[in-house]
Amino acid sequence: MNARLALFLTFCLLAGGLVSCFDHRFPDITPGSTPARLRVKSLTEELANNVVRITAFRYDPQGRLSSLVSFQPPDSSMVTIYYSNFRYDAQNRLIQLQRIAVPSPRPAGGVVSGPVENYAYAYNGAGQVSSIAYTNGLTWSYTYNSDNRLASASAVYSHPRFSIRGNLQFTFTGKNLTQTIGGTGITYQGMPPGTSVGFPGVHSADYTHDDKINPFYGLFVIPSAASGFVNILSGPSTPGALFGGTDSVLTLSQNNVLTETPPSGYTAETIRYQYQYNAANLPTERTKVTTFPNSSSTTDVLRFDYESY
Repeated sequence: MNARLALFLTFCLLAGGLVSCFDHRFPDITPGSTPARLRVKSLTEELANNVVRITAFRYDPQGRLSSLVSFQPPDSSMVTIYYSNFRYDAQNRLIQLQRIAVPSPRPAGGVVSGPVENYAYAYNGAGQVSSIAYTNGLTWSYTYNSDNRLASASAVYSHPRFSIRGNLQFTFTGKNLTQTIGGTGITYQGMPPGTSVGFPGVHSADYTHDDKINPFYGLFVIPSAASGFVNILSGPSTPGALFGGTDSVLTLSQNNVLTETPPSGYTAETIRYQYQYNAANLPTERTKVTTFPNSSSTTDVLRFDYESY
């Protein structure tokens, strides 16, 4: 087996995402850029409230993303630290991401864990992700078309006081997601049959892209250091991952998303991204401007740091 084929097969086993490996036969991401031998070392989130969060990436000897450590500088000993651990099955497919919040102060000689969240992955016979279950949240099921591309996603949740139903359709142009149709609604007890109110998450939108490398294309889930640990029994909410998981489509495109625009007449936020890149055409900085229907807006900055391997 030649080295290039071995690299391809290894990536297919590791990706575990919603994009079939047969959709991108020359994988560039580990996450990062394989030809440039660069991979993501850390992400720095600069949020609208002037809070900074850093997420450090760790890899195992096989080159798989094994864990994330997120904290708020400058003194991590004085703040909550978030540990994310990835687990793989015997076929090297991601089966679980477990994330633990360890609050401060931490006792000497031991670690006391706080809240825990889990993503659990299941696969169909073709090795594609068939479902993602989020602890205390929704379980999404996925179908694919004859081109091995993601076609639809659905979720159903029932409770004596409310029910949640989600349905999404996906359209790709080349290797980029260009449209989502649908969304998720919640119906509370006493509401007229067939009615619902909006639930956070992916909704109808059109997407445009740059022509540069998306370092997280095809990967599973990268939690935000500023969100997560949700429980739908406490109110409508989603994990708010930076990339992937159940509520971010940013891992589904080979290139980086520039705009996310709802269809005319649809009440939802519009998102615009601006990037700076390095010589390997990987993003080093992303500015995200979210404009809400009432014309208010927020600005978040994400910085990417890479390492050679």
